[in-house]
Amino acid sequence: MQPCGLLFIFSGPAGVGKNTIMRGVLKAMPQLKQLPTATTRPPRADEQEGREHEFLSEADFRRRILEKALIEWQIIHDASVYGVPRATIQDAIRNGQALMADVDVLGAMQLKQEFGDRVVLIFVESPDKNVLASRMRKRSEVSDEELNTRLRRVEFEHEFADDYDYVIVNHEGQLEASIQEVVEIVTASCEKTAQIPSLSNAVFGWNPALIQQYATGVIVQNGCLLQKHGEYPKVKVPAEQLPFEAIQAYMQAELGVEIVPTRPDSPTRKVEIGFEPAQVIRVIRKATAIEKNFIYILHLATEMRELPAGWTFIPMANLHLDGHIAEILMQTEGLLQIN
Repeated sequence: MQPCGLLFIFSGPAGVGKNTIMRGVLKAMPQLKQLPTATTRPPRADEQEGREHEFLSEADFRRRILEKALIEWQIIHDASVYGVPRATIQDAIRNGQALMADVDVLGAMQLKQEFGDRVVLIFVESPDKNVLASRMRKRSEVSDEELNTRLRRVEFEHEFADDYDYVIVNHEGQLEASIQEVVEIVTASCEKTAQIPSLSNAVFGWNPALIQQYATGVIVQNGCLLQKHGEYPKVKVPAEQLPFEAIQAYMQAELGVEIVPTRPDSPTRKVEIGFEPAQVIRVIRKATAIEKNFIYILHLATEMRELPAGWTFIPMANLHLDGHIAEILMQTEGLLQIN
């Protein structure tokens, strides 16, 4: 494999075999390295600092977010926060190194948007839903309700499959074939970039100083969405706040209400609520700035019956909803009691 400065991103449903395939590819192609993501969890016995992860305290992780040094972050298993460091990817691309990572579909879209053709997206899927459900049951004890929630997440993730460069079907008992398919994708992708001149002086990724961050709340109550003057409440994120903290403070100041995340497991989190990740992120590139909008699907801790002037609840049936937001609202239907 020739040096190529590419980032190979794997996405797909839980239990589909992404990490097993990745381990097989890394073993077959020693020049390919795993992208060390940042995390707040402690290292395991077989892990090394800087190889699998950068191990950070919550305070250091927060500082990274405030410095816009992380492209995206997620709460995993409600105990730790994981994020993708921008500088690590930029350095790898400049040095012609190939990296591989498992990133969720929303994070993958952000990476593709920021790094363009330097990111190769690979979506791994199961041959059918029944096989995937069986794999999910084998991985851990899950209730029927939890399984249905995960399968709804599968449908949401599949909405993005067409945006990926490659889609691999990981058939039962054919792991080696899936690994070989990825090896061929990596080899071909690197050969395509082998003739590109030195990248050491090239600029890849966004300058954090140009990124302007906003937080938007899509707030649900009894099948209606809260709006102010016909728009979802939106606030510019102050330099000292995380995006969720910004929309939280805004709603408290405007309406005196507490907002609650709709991520199903959010009440059991063991990390600060400020780390709550957005369900959707929209980016608008302007001439002199990059506007990054963190969109949260939320509900109110207590029901509101009276609103100040300019604020109103509008039935969702009367609104044209963004496709991805509509999908997430459907996922949280039970929790939000959407009519």
